[in-house]
This record gives sequence, structure tokens and C-alpha cells, in this order.
Amino acid sequence: MDRQYLELFKQLIRQKTTHEPQNMSEHDRCRDLLKAEAEKRGLKTRIIPSDPYPSLLAGIDVEALNPDLMLSCHLDVVQAQDEQFEPQIKGSRMIGRGTSDMKFAVPIFFNVWDRLKSGQDKILLSFTFDEEIGGNKGIGYLLNEVGLRPAVCFLPDGGDNFQIEAEEKGVFHFDVKTAGRSAHGSRPWLGENAIDKMLAIYSDLRKEFPFVYSPEQWTHTLNFGKIVAGDAANKVPETCEASFDLRFIEGQTAEEIKDVVRKIVGQRGAFEPQVVGDNFYLDMELWCSRMFQKAAERHLSHPMPIYRSEGASDARFFTPYKIPVIISKPVCAGHHSDHEWIDLESIPTYTNILSDFVEQVVDGKQ
Repeated sequence: MDRQYLELFKQLIRQKTTHEPQNMSEHDRCRDLLKAEAEKRGLKTRIIPSDPYPSLLAGIDVEALNPDLMLSCHLDVVQAQDEQFEPQIKGSRMIGRGTSDMKFAVPIFFNVWDRLKSGQDKILLSFTFDEEIGGNKGIGYLLNEVGLRPAVCFLPDGGDNFQIEAEEKGVFHFDVKTAGRSAHGSRPWLGENAIDKMLAIYSDLRKEFPFVYSPEQWTHTLNFGKIVAGDAANKVPETCEASFDLRFIEGQTAEEIKDVVRKIVGQRGAFEPQVVGDNFYLDMELWCSRMFQKAAERHLSHPMPIYRSEGASDARFFTPYKIPVIISKPVCAGHHSDHEWIDLESIPTYTNILSDFVEQVVDGKQ
């Protein structure tokens, strides 16, 4: 990575763009840095006031809603120890919060932009700040409220180690609350146990979404993630609250999954959806998929492996609009961990692939 892009990368890592209240000013500092980097290249910028997490758009025409290509990344990160916000270079690896997920994309996007000889008016850069907490004020807002409709989006938030992430499960987080009647634990017949009600609901959820024991079982999964109830062993609990994480595959929409769960809970508890997102699927026979794969082959001398992920990303917001999303990363690992890193030596090849792909898109070579 050239020095100017490496220094920008380091500056971004040092910004504590977590969602802790005391760090919200870091989001503003990050937007200011991105704005300055864009404007010194002659790009116009536009702040999208989707409070409390405004997004930043950059390009020749930031008012256009139908760019040929959108290069998109999120700048928010999960919490970490202070030392993880000071980038460390060990061998070919840069270690620090956000190195892999996904601040590396910013200097690469600007590098690709700097290489372009023409067609810049067909590209839009988008920088968002809420992916780690759902993405509704970022990409979700840009698509659903602003009306952005790029022909294709490049979103390097998966596909680690020169792979193409062509499928992601949909995500549905929901809470259930049950109510009972308190009584002494020695006389449970005088009360109504809210935990028993919750367990009955959970049992029926499990019938619809059975346990999954290996990644080879590519199907829906349900995690019973949290339960809060009761005050003491000798007291019948009158309330119970639980949180669930349901992931689903292609074949059912988020709204259809939500309806299934709502019917299971029925009148036995209060059902509260929290995070709802469609699954993502990339048809590898699409023009943009084939174009990116050919660009990868030219620089890697072999096709990129294609895989599917149990996780979710902002790509899910594009699904209802049938907008294809290309997802791929350089060599990296450890996102959300204490040892998050990216291999700096893999970045030049990755940048060449993306630059090749972008040039073909803006040249209209479908």
C-alpha cells in the first residue's frame, strides 16, 4: 500500500467510531476526514441527515440516484480496548480494530478513484456509520428513503481471503414477553409461571426451527440468546422476557418469516420484532458477477472461490430492489476479535482487481 493511502488507513483506525455515547464525536471526525479526502480529489460531497448516524456520499454528481456503480463501506466498529485503536504493523499484517471490518476499503476506494482516467461521473462512493447496529440509518435509509438505485454495488464486507460471498442468510432478531401471576414457590398452583409460558413458546419455535449441528446443514437456525425472569427460587415469576436470533435462507422473505413467528407466539406473549433483514443472494451468471470474476482471474491466475455465509451485512438491504452486490475482501481475519488484522501485501492485488472491475463497469462493457 502506497504511503499516502497507508497513512489514511492509520488515521481511520485511530478514530474510535464505536456506538458508545462518549465516542459519537469520533463519527463526526471520521466524516470530516472522508469529506476532506474526497474534496481534495475534486469530488462533491453530500451529508445525508439520517440522524443520529448521518451518511456521506461522494462523487461527481451526488444528487444522482442511479449511478452505474456504488462503492460502499461502513465506518462504525464494535467496541474494543483503547490499544486496539492504535494500528500495529507486524510483518505484513496491520492489526487493529476496523482493519478487516472494514476501514481498509476507504483508502482502496480512493486509490481506485485516483487511477481512473474517465467515467468518474458514473460512480458514487457511500460511507455509512451504523452497520454494526443494524444499518437502518445507513444503507437502509439511502435505499428506502433517499431512493438510491445503483445498477450494482461493491460492498467489501465479507468474502475474506479473495473469495466471493454470494449468499448470506437473512436475519430476524425478536423479543417475546410473557406475563403470569406471582405466588409462593411452595404453592405454584396459586400462581401462573411466566417462564413456563415462555418455554412452551420456545418448544413450538423449535418444532418449526430445529437444532442445526453443522454448517453443511444450510437451513434456518434459531438461537435462544437471552432470558430475564424471576426474583427467587421460592417465588413464581410473573414476567419473563426473552430474545431470539433467527437466520433464514433463500425461499422465504423476512416478512414471511416474521409472520411464521407471530403465529407461533400467538396470544401467549407479546411479540416485538427488533432487527429484520432479508437474505442476500448473488447470481454468479449476472454480467457484473462474471465481470468481477474475470477481473479476479486476470490478477490471481485462478477464479475466486465462491461461498455462502451464515452472517449478515448491509447487502441484505439491496435484496428487495434486486440490485446485485459484489462482496469480496483481501487476506484478513479476526473481525470483532482482539486480534483483528489485514495483510497489507494482499492489498495491491486486491486494488488491481477492483480497479480492473470498475474500469470495465464505467466503460459499459457488459
